[in-house]
Amino acid sequence: MSDLWDEVRVRIDAADVDALADLLAGLGDGDRTALVPHLDGHIPALAEPEPVVLPPLEPEPLPDLPTSGFITVGFVAYDKELPSDLQGVREMMARQRTRQREHERAWQRRRLEEDARWAASRLNDSRRAATGFALVACTLKAPDAVKLLHRPWSVGPAPQVSPEVVPALLRVRGSAWCTTLARGLLRRTRPRTQGVRWAFTEALLRSVDADVPDTPAAAAQYVALDRGHPLAPLLAADPWLDHMLSTYLFDDDGVANAFSSGAAARAWPAALLELAGSARVDRGLLVAGCLRRLRAGGRKGVLQSYLGLVRDLAPTAEESAGHTQELIGLLTAPMSTVADFAYTCLQAVHRSAGLDPLSLAEITQNMLCRPEKKLVRAHLAWLRPMPLDDLVEGLVVGLHHPVPELAERTLDLVETRLAGLSEKARERLAAEVPALDGTVGNRLAAALGTAAPAVVPAPVLAAAELPREMPSPLDLGALAGELSVLLRNGDTDPVRHEAVLDGLVRAANGDRDLAARVLEPLITHWYGYWPALIAATFGRSVGSPGRQIPREHAPLSLFVNGRLAELRPRLIHQPPPGLLATPATVAGHVDPARVLNLLQQADRDRWQPAAGDLTQALLRLPREVEPAVHAAAARLSSPAGRRFAAWLADGVTDARTWIEEVDETTYDRSRRIAMLDLAGLPAEIGDARTAAERSASAWHMPSLALWPMITPSHREIAAAHLQPVVALAVDHQNPGTGFLDGLAAADGPAGPATALTMVYALANRREGVRLAAGDALSTFAARPGWDSTGIGVELGILAGSDRIVLQRTLQPLTEALKAGAHDAVWQIASAALPDLLAAKPRPGLPELLTLAADAARLGRHTGQEPPGLAAITGRPGRSQLATAARKLAEALR
Repeated sequence: MSDLWDEVRVRIDAADVDALADLLAGLGDGDRTALVPHLDGHIPALAEPEPVVLPPLEPEPLPDLPTSGFITVGFVAYDKELPSDLQGVREMMARQRTRQREHERAWQRRRLEEDARWAASRLNDSRRAATGFALVACTLKAPDAVKLLHRPWSVGPAPQVSPEVVPALLRVRGSAWCTTLARGLLRRTRPRTQGVRWAFTEALLRSVDADVPDTPAAAAQYVALDRGHPLAPLLAADPWLDHMLSTYLFDDDGVANAFSSGAAARAWPAALLELAGSARVDRGLLVAGCLRRLRAGGRKGVLQSYLGLVRDLAPTAEESAGHTQELIGLLTAPMSTVADFAYTCLQAVHRSAGLDPLSLAEITQNMLCRPEKKLVRAHLAWLRPMPLDDLVEGLVVGLHHPVPELAERTLDLVETRLAGLSEKARERLAAEVPALDGTVGNRLAAALGTAAPAVVPAPVLAAAELPREMPSPLDLGALAGELSVLLRNGDTDPVRHEAVLDGLVRAANGDRDLAARVLEPLITHWYGYWPALIAATFGRSVGSPGRQIPREHAPLSLFVNGRLAELRPRLIHQPPPGLLATPATVAGHVDPARVLNLLQQADRDRWQPAAGDLTQALLRLPREVEPAVHAAAARLSSPAGRRFAAWLADGVTDARTWIEEVDETTYDRSRRIAMLDLAGLPAEIGDARTAAERSASAWHMPSLALWPMITPSHREIAAAHLQPVVALAVDHQNPGTGFLDGLAAADGPAGPATALTMVYALANRREGVRLAAGDALSTFAARPGWDSTGIGVELGILAGSDRIVLQRTLQPLTEALKAGAHDAVWQIASAALPDLLAAKPRPGLPELLTLAADAARLGRHTGQEPPGLAAITGRPGRSQLATAARKLAEALR
């Protein structure tokens, strides 16, 4: 066996698969099986690149120069001066030629060295493939070979195989064994197979003349495989192609993902277009398939690939006519490009053969409910010459459009054609008048001669509610449940964070053996603060608390992690009877009487609370504390008690905040950053960095949702820490929405930091963040004495200088207006308009003017017009901007 293994190893090192196959084919099953332990885990010799040795440069004679006339000589910078005699010129040219030859020689050496590295790399790949081939070929049973090729890394590396070894494998094991192997690999194939490459499986299936693989996972792998360039001739000759097209390419989500990803997204659409042009693939099949996939929906990237293919196919009106109903359904697709393509096709069908009235009515309903102004305007223009009697239901949808300009454009069309409408159509429009409000309802009622719609009462903002109490303390079972959620989803819920800390302290003061049995199974790794704290609960000191956050980053994250770090040794050695900082409400405020009782107990029992726990408790004290607590605190004698009493005696100190500009960088536009002066407040929550440093470090995205609960009585402090991160996240990262709930629940005066944080959140590119900011604004507006003017000023500055997208802020402001926050919306809009009207016109400005008019009407705000409004109202014509400006001016009068 030693001699046989040596011979196998020699052929592996030579990467000679054919010779290796000849050797293994002549062995019996027993000899091949005996080789498996040697082959499994064998690492072939590593081939090193061949050294590159170039011959030395041969000297060249000095160049000959003419002895009369004029010559032109190039002067190179590294020659200090141009010689004046011919001999000097010849020597200079010789030096330049030598440098040129050395430069060419260096490039040649680098190319040869790169070629040598690639040759060595290919040889190493071939050796590994030969080893994998030998291991698979020597495995006795094909099902065992399937398991071997799908072996997880925890057991050992799976053999590396390539499609080139398939003929050799057939010679060694025969067709029946290879057929069993191929079928087993096919069953184990996943859309993203790990370990075993699909190329080997596909080559094996083809070599044994297997049927077309009929699984979605195999089809996804078939599409994703890089077959080389050009792809069209390879697919044209492939007998599997037709089945894949008709069954999977357009109708399976996994295959669609493969079609729109990586090399397939670049090669397949062009190849299918070429095959359709040569009639190898039916055009109708491709058009119908693309439309089915677009109708099924999915990720934007997936749909774009199929939309690009069907656009390139450019279906004729006759081809589109066979898919009229599918195209009508696509008019409501989330992607405007899909709806635009479908609408263009339907227009072509109507021009060619004419659409029936029912189809036109359905098209009108679908188009007039779209949010894109361009599409709605285009359809209204298309309807002008058409009879409208059968389209009234669709026009009613347009009259209710949430964009006032589009609703009025629909009404303009109705008014111009009102005389030609049938009595039934006029009755339908009259029946809709009570459901319409504002200008559209009044105009339609006047045109029809009916009663104007009743005035809709303005929405009333709900009164502000007191923060709810924290949930009941967690017993051991509830603690395990909350910990499992925290470890799985991350530490992003401040209420859960504090409840779990309190539960760990309670568990550490109880039966530690029981705590170990319940909590230890939750620890899947010994890394990070939470696994270390769980182990500390039952007295174990194991693992690492995790990577420390750099000192120059995220002071509030440092503060949170500092509390966790200081609690770990206390849980192990002497658990405190309770944490001072455990809040009493979900806003984060502690109960002053509870803190006092714990400090009195500390005085009696001679123990001291942890420094971070005490600081956090002080920051969570409500802004008003009963006099009895003041009096009792003055009698405390411990250092922690004296600090508590001094904090109460000093009263509430509000931090000063201001705004600084950070200049534009290569990657980001300039930003406004809120700065913080913490005179009189704990240094742990201060931030001495410059505005530029704070802006740059905002790339480190900590758990923002925990921060507002650190200073629930000082909203502006939390906002100053949050604002640089939220400003960066406006176009880049996802800040979540939990921090907005915390800011809305916090107390204390709001300043520029809160205003900037809200503006950047209202303009975030993620709809969920924007809507959460609108909800927070409604909560703020319910607070007595709240003023949103600062938010409006910052909105005007940032949108007017193109640092945020004004259009994004309209949706959350509209939702806040619907919730009854019309005073807050008016304050924002009226404060933002001076800067925006002074700047160049921008998308979203007409809508903001309309929103301001609605807020002024609902809140009964009258008075002086914003500067610059009169210049717009005086413009002739009915542009959207001028019309909206006139509405605001009328509302203010």
